[in-house]
Parts: sequence; C-alpha cells; structure tokens
Amino acid sequence: MSEQLVVRIPNRFLRRTMYSLLDNVIDRDLNPKSAHIKFDFRPLTFIEPTGITILSNLFEWLIKRGTRVTLSYPAQIPSGDHPIKFLDDSGFFKRYLGKEIREHAAVRQTTMPLEKVSYSNSFQWLNNVFVTWLSNALDVTSESVTDFRVCLEELFNNIKDHANEDTGCIFAQHYPRNNEVKISISDFGVGIPHNVKLQNRTFDDAEALLAAIEEGFSTQSTPRNRGVGLHTLVKNVVEHNKGCVYIHSNNGILSCTSVNNIPMFEANLSESFYPGTLIEIVLKGENIEQLYDNEEEFAWDW
Repeated sequence: MSEQLVVRIPNRFLRRTMYSLLDNVIDRDLNPKSAHIKFDFRPLTFIEPTGITILSNLFEWLIKRGTRVTLSYPAQIPSGDHPIKFLDDSGFFKRYLGKEIREHAAVRQTTMPLEKVSYSNSFQWLNNVFVTWLSNALDVTSESVTDFRVCLEELFNNIKDHANEDTGCIFAQHYPRNNEVKISISDFGVGIPHNVKLQNRTFDDAEALLAAIEEGFSTQSTPRNRGVGLHTLVKNVVEHNKGCVYIHSNNGILSCTSVNNIPMFEANLSESFYPGTLIEIVLKGENIEQLYDNEEEFAWDW
C-alpha cells in the first residue's frame, strides 16, 4: 500500500494556480499518485469561487478512483474574512468532513453554496433553487434569467451524454459592487475533447473545444442531445450579456469574452491535465433585461 501523500493547497488558489495542485495529485498515466492523499489547507490565504468547484471536482474524481482523501486546516482560524471561513460557509467542509468546522458557519447572502447535482435532479434543482437564488441576487424576475437556466439544463445534458457521468458540482457567488455573478460548474467525467476527437482524431484538445462551441455541433451520443449546449451558452453569456465563459477540459483551455461588443475566442493547450470539464460563467447584471410573466390578467365587468 502506498504511503500517504501530503499536498499543500496553493497560497492563492485561483484558476491559474491550480496546475501545481493537479500535477501533484495526478500522474502521467492520469491516475491518482497515491491511495491516500491529505490536502493541507494551512497555507491558504485566498480562494476564488471557482477554486471551490475545482477542489470539489478533484476530490470527487479521486474518491471515485478509490483514493482516501483527508484534510488538514488551522487549529485556530485567523480573524477577519479568512478563506477557510469562506470555504466553511460555502458548505465545502460539510460535504467532505461531514460537518462545519466552525460553530457559527452559515451560508452567506451572496453565495449559492456548493452543490453536487445529479442529472436526474438537475431540472428540479435549477428551477426551484438556482433560478430563485440568481433572480434574487440580481434583483430581477425569474423570467429574466430563463435563458441562463436553459443553458445550465443543456450543460447537465452534456454531462450525462458526453462525460459519461450523472453528477456535476456547481457553485456561485454574487459580487454586488461589480453587479456580477460568477458561476462555476464541473464534472469529473472523460472530458469534452475525448468525445469530440472520436469524430475527428486530428484535433488537439484546444481545437476540440473550439469545435464543441460551434452551432449545431454534436457528438450525437444520444437523440436527446441536440448539440446546442455550449453554443447556446456562449451566445447567451458572451454575445447577449457581454459576460465571459471559460472552459478547461483535459488539456484544452478556451476563453470566450466580449471585446467592444464582439465575441472573442482564445484556445490554448495546457501542460496540466484537468479531469473532466470546468466551466466558469461571469454574468453582467446590468445587461440582464427585466422581463415579466406574459400571462394576461382578465378583468370581469359586471
């Protein structure tokens, strides 16, 4: 049996600093480097919302492969708005330790806590939980965010059909000062490039991601998947909302942004392997149109 591997969480855990963590955990054959990995959170001084989804996705990937995952954190949590408190309030420790680590841990008003959502429950969860939280955060009606709900429904279709998985991790954070919402969703399946390259083996992982956002593209894995998920997501978020979409799957990275109201796409290859697919969405609150229910009200004259 292999010895326990201790891996330190980066001091500042961002999308761009996750690579050392991934490389310390995943070997060249894309297997866990140890049967028991302890993650040391003591160096952590900052974590962005997407970092929570990355950690959750990595933990789920390891657990699925039989790895024992344990955690260590400061015995005395520093005062102030420390990232350990943010993780605790976000439901991270409750999910992976079975309990909060602070007596008064509570979900923050600006946070939609970490959730592991199965495909079978995704439509109910999106309608009853996500739409309510998002519309309240942006102070708009539920009808105003319907397009984004549909986008996430399609993403869960993709998880089911393309990732060969039934579950995705999702987390969201509202930034009132910037009037933005950052949503991150990840699965620990085979990854988008894996299925795209079944159709075109000449693609590298970056080219596969560019193909996956083309209108009408589909791996045609099932009749249910209409090939509209990623294209619709990019169109609604980047073209209509002027927000951003970032996708990292396997060794491919795709950034979709709006520059002078023109969608711009940048695809690159990463030396580090991301297990499954990570999608980060940034919504601009000021660009969401306030919509109302179109049902007519009837008045009776007596």
